[in-house]
Amino acid sequence: MDTMNIKQLIKQNIVDFSELVLNNYHKIGLDETDAVIIIKLNYLLNRNITFIHPKKLADMLSISAGTTTKRINNLIDAGYINIELKPNGNGKETEVFNLDTVIERIIKADFEDKMSTKEDEDTVEKRLVQLFETEFRRPLSVLDIQTITKWLNDNYTYDQIKNALYEAAKARKLSIKYVDAILLRQDEEPSDKKKYNQTTLIKDLKKIWTE
Repeated sequence: MDTMNIKQLIKQNIVDFSELVLNNYHKIGLDETDAVIIIKLNYLLNRNITFIHPKKLADMLSISAGTTTKRINNLIDAGYINIELKPNGNGKETEVFNLDTVIERIIKADFEDKMSTKEDEDTVEKRLVQLFETEFRRPLSVLDIQTITKWLNDNYTYDQIKNALYEAAKARKLSIKYVDAILLRQDEEPSDKKKYNQTTLIKDLKKIWTE
């Protein structure tokens, strides 16, 4: 999906710009303060305010005007904020800003993440196929390989599948069906995992940009 499509979805409120930035700012080299500044700038753009006033922006943040100015300059230098000269109604040119580069970098980072995840999954699948063929002492069938792929899609880890295979080998039940039964049995066992507090930095950030 290209930048223009994303911008259109944002304009139609189908994609939430704030959520997009909060979920991806760390992937594109921004920190929490930069993310909130970008979100606030988008807030201004939505109100047709296309010129950056550092002091006014600082009033919307928890940092000083001086720090806001430095942050904005750094974001401009790094290309996250684009400044253009456009004619105004008085026959002169005025500076306006846009955040297109932020969207472009998020799209690129998301694509690279998906490609990396796919490569990782392919590698894990190949390792498992080799492991099963070694234990079974025969090539796996297409159906066997599809079952391994399904396990990975169901979020079973390499170690879980490997341990289930070794348990099947120990019981001398070398079949994909038996390994599948072991994995299903593990799902039915009660989990002792700790429940963590769900209060996160993202929630704290949301409080800032919704104020």
